[in-house]
Amino acid sequence: MSIVLTVEQREQAGSDSYNRFEYQVHWIVCHIIGKLQDDAECIVFCEFHDDMAEFSPNNQQYQFYQIKAKEDPSDWAIAEMSKREKKKSSGYKKSFLGFIFYNYLTFSTECSHCHFVSNNDFDKDVLSWQAVIEDGKKLQVEDIALYQKIKDRIKDEFINAMPSNFDSVFDTFIQNTFVHKSDLQLAAYENQTKGEFFNHLADKNIPINTANLIFQQLINDVRKKSKEKIKVPISMKRLVEKKGVDVAQIGRKIDGNIKNSGNYDEFHQYLLNQSLTKKDIRRIEAAKTLHDARWLDVNDVKYQEISSGEGKIPTDEECGICCCF
Repeated sequence: MSIVLTVEQREQAGSDSYNRFEYQVHWIVCHIIGKLQDDAECIVFCEFHDDMAEFSPNNQQYQFYQIKAKEDPSDWAIAEMSKREKKKSSGYKKSFLGFIFYNYLTFSTECSHCHFVSNNDFDKDVLSWQAVIEDGKKLQVEDIALYQKIKDRIKDEFINAMPSNFDSVFDTFIQNTFVHKSDLQLAAYENQTKGEFFNHLADKNIPINTANLIFQQLINDVRKKSKEKIKVPISMKRLVEKKGVDVAQIGRKIDGNIKNSGNYDEFHQYLLNQSLTKKDIRRIEAAKTLHDARWLDVNDVKYQEISSGEGKIPTDEECGICCCF
């Protein structure tokens, strides 16, 4: 069984700040939108071993993301990224870099890459590290002083429980950990995320009210799954239900059901030709809009089963709309 599915999470508390939590939620949604634009097949897990984890069904590997927003405009330095805070009980928490090293140490070949994302930029040392590994070169060869500086910081965190394979794991960590300055601004991330989503739907012929519903459902789904607590071991199926967003599934529902059946201009013209009253036309169009939105809601399985003929005929209360126009 996968190690990722059996190892207890370090913590399940999430961000200690509402604003940082919301920034994290919106960054995850932006990441999902980017994957939709790339037609990628992957599953995004919210607050699973890290702020976000991305699983690829093709190679059965995970990428882990730390998403850190701060109001202080200063650049991130190695010292700050490897700074340890005291626990409320006793001892010290691992640093941001220490937690990333932990992912490589614990999950071995199941962890392909780790990422550190922030609204702030990075200092010269961090950028030098990134420049070397992005070009496919070894930091140990190109800048031994910087390599040793980072290694010493990580080694200090594990001094009381030094793994026998520390050196080999560190080399994997140093060559496969990437930092990113996010385009999302702390003061405007909500509007930026919504804009990204509407840009993605721009050519899909979806009414604005339906697009708004889809967007809010996605935001709420990521919020809910970020707060959901789980126990391990856990099956992949159950993990997806509790903490996952299947990007390919969302893409198929948008493209296969809204784009092909969502031509509201033609639908409106069809209703006009049926000699219906304006009131009835409005009611039918409102019902269709609600249906399209609920069909896209990954949590509304009951409604989707009913709509596809796999369940019983719903009552008006279950459906949420009146079918007797």
